Amino acid sequence: MKHVLQCKQLKFLSVLVVVLLTALSTAYAEETGDMQIRMDQQIVYCDATLNKDEEAFSHLLKDGIPVTTVWKIKVSKLRDYWLNKKIAEIVVTHRVNPDLLSRSWMLIDETSGISRRVYSMAEVYHFLSRLENFSVLDRSLLLDHEMYQMSVVVAIKHGEINEAWWAGLWESVDLELNKEFSQP
Repeated sequence: MKHVLQCKQLKFLSVLVVVLLTALSTAYAEETGDMQIRMDQQIVYCDATLNKDEEAFSHLLKDGIPVTTVWKIKVSKLRDYWLNKKIAEIVVTHRVNPDLLSRSWMLIDETSGISRRVYSMAEVYHFLSRLENFSVLDRSLLLDHEMYQMSVVVAIKHGEINEAWWAGLWESVDLELNKEFSQP
């Protein structure tokens, strides 16, 4: 009798785990984005968009909580029998600090150090959710007719960022985009 009860509990727990994992993967799949790769004569560019509801950002910012999006862009040469060879890796950090007194937001691009104050939530949303015309690497680093993969990983952080060495161990990813390309 005890053995039968343990088997039923095990079946129930396994079904519960499957249901929870399905729910989590469905919630994760709702976060979508888009990425485009463009090239001119000398540079490879990336355009990436995070399709996240504007309310998620505005609710936190209106409560005075800073919001940061960290964009990690990696370009790798695809290889069949070896690990892919990393060609470039760039981290772009966009932070928004709200000022509740003036009802404005300070947009800070921590990569370049450029900041500006805005009074429109639409500009804040655009700054946090898009990476437009971003120069990734020089085309001279790429070989003709070889396949490469560009990966864009986006993490959204609320509040102050923990810059301790162990903070990267528990880093969460909100969106990952991958696209293959080759140099013509």
